[in-house]
Amino acid sequence: MNQISISIAGFSIIASILLFFQKRTETKTAKILARILLCILIIIQFIQAMFIGGYLSFSSSISFFYLLSLGLVGPVFYLYSQHIIQTNLAWTIQESWHFLPVIIFSLSGFLFPDHFAMVYSLMFLLGGIYMSRLAWSLYLLRARRTLFKMEFLFTASFLAWSLVVVLMGILSSQVMELLLSAQTIMLSLLIAAAIHIQLNYPHLLSSLEEIATRQYQTSTLLNVDCESKKNQLEELMNVKEIYQDTELSLSSCAEMLSLKSHQLSELINTQLGMSFSSYLRQQRIKASEVLLKTEPEVSVLAIGLSVGFSSQSAFYSAFKDIHSIAPGQYRRQILTR
Repeated sequence: MNQISISIAGFSIIASILLFFQKRTETKTAKILARILLCILIIIQFIQAMFIGGYLSFSSSISFFYLLSLGLVGPVFYLYSQHIIQTNLAWTIQESWHFLPVIIFSLSGFLFPDHFAMVYSLMFLLGGIYMSRLAWSLYLLRARRTLFKMEFLFTASFLAWSLVVVLMGILSSQVMELLLSAQTIMLSLLIAAAIHIQLNYPHLLSSLEEIATRQYQTSTLLNVDCESKKNQLEELMNVKEIYQDTELSLSSCAEMLSLKSHQLSELINTQLGMSFSSYLRQQRIKASEVLLKTEPEVSVLAIGLSVGFSSQSAFYSAFKDIHSIAPGQYRRQILTR
């Protein structure tokens, strides 16, 4: 169990480092929070792996940094999520108060090392509160819009794993070695799930952003020439081929049209009857269809990447959603007619 935990921790540390240097399309604040969260996960996994391997003991200083890192996961992930679904949200000094309970708990564990297990459980309880708040806010979004589909499933799975870790922290606080091994494996699985989502569902963040911005009671397009903006959007897609940009998002596309994110979201929904992420995937698939027919010597992967998909798996998944067959099979059917 310990050897497996150490090996998996090594994988998750390397994966987290790769995710840290990955190009991101979020707002500046969200990018900073995402990288802080990854650094925290790296520290946690490193300390746990060293402890499980017998290379490290929980001295007062190590306990403080471990508890501090553990406690920061909940509020940092929560704040990151809020800045993802509310792209117009600016960072304020009031948000720093989220870190105060973590600092207090960590200092308690440092000053009273005999109560380490209790503080450890409190950190998980605090994380559970933040995960519950986030889960509720996502549920409210889902109740108002039915666009989540696979995105909500993976987000719910992520939160479910986090709640399992919370329960383990509360119910098994005395079994430190077993708990740390299990927790190391769980964190690694979550990081693996994050990589899977990034590769296969790259539209996740833009979908979450769009769902949040589309909670309008009245139209946000009252003073907007919808027909003109729709024509501009079609020109951007068909002439300038902006869909080729793998980092294209609802926010960046709206900026090109001199619109707000929620305005572009409503425009596409009301004028075209779909979400931005669906519209963008449709444009990329349409472009790939042409290339699959006219350039048979070019590989399927090269075509997928050229039209804006970030990976082969993302291209295959989107293509099969529309045509129910893989792009290679689609090409063979077209060429044999």
